[in-house]
Amino acid sequence: MVSTTRFRLLASALLAAAAASLSAAPAAAQSIAVVVNGQPILSSEVAARAALAKLSGGKPDKSAVDELIDEKLKLAEVKRYGMTPSDAQVEAAFASIAQRTKLTVDQFSKAIGQRGVSAQTLKDRLRAEIGWAQFIRRKYAAQYANRDYTAALSSRGGEVSNKATQYSLRQVIFVVPKGASEAQANQRKTEAVGARGRFPGCDGAVQFAANLRDVAVKEPVVRSSAQLGKEMSDMLAKTKLGGLTEPQRGEQGWEMIAVCERKDINDDNALKASVMEEVGAKEAQAQSEKYLAQLRERAVIQRR
Repeated sequence: MVSTTRFRLLASALLAAAAASLSAAPAAAQSIAVVVNGQPILSSEVAARAALAKLSGGKPDKSAVDELIDEKLKLAEVKRYGMTPSDAQVEAAFASIAQRTKLTVDQFSKAIGQRGVSAQTLKDRLRAEIGWAQFIRRKYAAQYANRDYTAALSSRGGEVSNKATQYSLRQVIFVVPKGASEAQANQRKTEAVGARGRFPGCDGAVQFAANLRDVAVKEPVVRSSAQLGKEMSDMLAKTKLGGLTEPQRGEQGWEMIAVCERKDINDDNALKASVMEEVGAKEAQAQSEKYLAQLRERAVIQRR
């Protein structure tokens, strides 16, 4: 599963890397380090992954070689079940990480390149983590759904509350056409940032978008903070009523969310969903590790 903590550390490290303007690392020699079920892992891939681990900060849980072996196994299994992530999913995740560093995708790619990490190295890792997370969730979905709520609540421990915030939201999208250049995408972001300051509120959203180029406004939706998750809820809590969140790169373009209404509620269903999601995530991690261990046992791994 994509590690939010690790990528936040990566984002912080990249801010320093961009400021330092270090020279690019020399290319590694192309030799085979490991073969996994007939699929080679090059020594240059190992070097790049080690550089990524160093840039992410902290002590890695596994060596670069073992991490790449796991990814080969994960991607092969995901492909076998027809669940390989699309390029759009990977690009959106990559753009999201870049945005956390306050850099454009192009600037972000250059910044990590200056530390010996290519954009493709990070995208390969994202593809494996996104695909594996989707695979594990779907494979064990029924098991989590049937889990006893009372037992899950008890296992959580500590104080629990059914307090939540209910939002009425509208999504505003500055569409970026497929195949658009980096410069075109950046121009659309500039337009989105400018429009954000002029946004008239939810009631005037449709007319506002009609006066702009290739801007879509979706129908209002009502969601509780528990349904949205902590990161999204925190972002919405900081957004003024009638205002827009900062642009986030999504599959369709630069996306912003308008906060139309906000009120405090008691939501037992939201509490249940939150508890089940939290406990389910822990169980999913355990299932993930168990399943991966089984794949390793069956794999033919030849280290050179």
